[in-house]
Amino acid sequence: MKGFRLRRGRAVAACAVLAVTLGGCSPLWRRPSPHYSPPAEPARSAAGKIFDKWCSDCHSTAEGPGSRALQRRYQGSLPAVLEQRSDLRPDYVKLVVRHGISFMPSFRKTEISDADLALLAAYLAPSQ
Repeated sequence: MKGFRLRRGRAVAACAVLAVTLGGCSPLWRRPSPHYSPPAEPARSAAGKIFDKWCSDCHSTAEGPGSRALQRRYQGSLPAVLEQRSDLRPDYVKLVVRHGISFMPSFRKTEISDADLALLAAYLAPSQ
């Protein structure tokens, strides 16, 4: 009887290892089909990627420190999230990025090139 328990325990352990190795322990109806691919996110433009790299930490949501500073400054008369603004002019964006404003740092040409800055300014001021 003792030998049977030992073999049974090893068999259960081997089955558990095999189940985890082959596909985890979730039921079949919860596993994604191997033929399913999630919908692709829209491609981000080059300017959008520049914004994501340099600006989004502070300016992409209302909770970001840059957006909070703009909320205090404009008291709700203008959107605080930069991508929602329609009043920004390209020359102003370039000036603020190069020289900084309030607690926003300035960015050197070695960080954001003039070409990338032109793309960013056009991205934030699309109607201009």
